Amino acid sequence: MKNNKKFLDNLNGLLIMNTEVEKIYLELISKVSDEGLKSFFREKGIQRNEFCRDIKLEIINLGGGYKYEGRLSTEFYKFWMNIRNFVLFNEDEGNLVHEVREMQALTINKYNDSLRALSLPLSTCKLLMKHRDSIQEAMDAIDRQDLVAYA
Repeated sequence: MKNNKKFLDNLNGLLIMNTEVEKIYLELISKVSDEGLKSFFREKGIQRNEFCRDIKLEIINLGGGYKYEGRLSTEFYKFWMNIRNFVLFNEDEGNLVHEVREMQALTINKYNDSLRALSLPLSTCKLLMKHRDSIQEAMDAIDRQDLVAYA
């Protein structure tokens, strides 16, 4: 039972993280001028919304209840503030893309930390690997500067 609570707490943390990242992506849609970036951010926002639904369902399937209580980690707060600065000061979109890529790398690390849990249920493991791999594909698209083709 103790492990189940730990899994549920971990999944709730991923739920909060994905909710906040979704908000970041959706806010960026109206703040950038490049249509390729708009499309990319829209697609990634929708994807994070789907991740949230998946995680909620997994939490329920494991016998828990999901909650949005909690604070965004310090690392994500840093990205949020950097993105806010971009929006306020209309900085170069290249800097914004770099911040988004770094945010994705941090997200992948959070998923990897969750996947390292011992005795993780198979359904949870498969779900988290699917999410992590999708985020990695988006990060690779940024590295290739191929946002339009991926979105």
